[in-house]
Amino acid sequence: MTVISKENRYLSSKLATLFISSVVLSQQAFAYEPSHSGGISVGTMGLGISASNTTQLHLIRGDSIQWRTAVSGFDADDEFSVSIAGTDYDATDYSRYSIKGGIDWYPIQSSGWGNDVFLSGGLIYQNYSANYSANNKKAYTVGSTTVNPGDLDSFTADVKRSEIVPYVSLGWGNKIEKTPGFDFQAEIGVIFSSDDPKVELKAQGSNNNVTASDLTKEKQSIKDDLGGAFAFASLTVAYHF
Repeated sequence: MTVISKENRYLSSKLATLFISSVVLSQQAFAYEPSHSGGISVGTMGLGISASNTTQLHLIRGDSIQWRTAVSGFDADDEFSVSIAGTDYDATDYSRYSIKGGIDWYPIQSSGWGNDVFLSGGLIYQNYSANYSANNKKAYTVGSTTVNPGDLDSFTADVKRSEIVPYVSLGWGNKIEKTPGFDFQAEIGVIFSSDDPKVELKAQGSNNNVTASDLTKEKQSIKDDLGGAFAFASLTVAYHF
């Protein structure tokens, strides 16, 4: 007859308890599904960070709704060419910052790529300012007056915008489900800006023939060109946890 000592019985009991605990913990870890996401993005609105979270909301059976917020922006002190209301400018001291908050709706439940397609909508706070200096090496028009090379030493436009406006977008990726890990998101959309950015114009030079009426007319042309809806796009690398 084999005799099992108390020490062996105690050790066996401890090993069995440890094994059961390990199995339970493994099952709990396997059953865990992330509900949060944090990401780093780059796009037409600059560099940014974003955060998403799952919700219990549904519009149709099998869909998924997440809320998302993002902060992005950039500064540029270098000159780059841009055309506004038919005049070529060099931009300096350009800055744009935005805070976006909205809902991402994933309507498709499938095992394919369509599972990650989403529609998004919400509000965005945008704040930007820029100083534009006209290219005086060639002729341009201010209001109803033609400015030839040498007529002005400088013609500048300071533009500022600070507002909260709606946006809508279409995208793919960053659907929070299953297991933790990295994910990717691509998004394109439209921001419905107002038609009334703040514009200040200055014309300086000994041969200055630009009138106050010209400045008023040109200011409105710039507002019409820069106001209204405009498109945006972004790419995001996210982590689900």
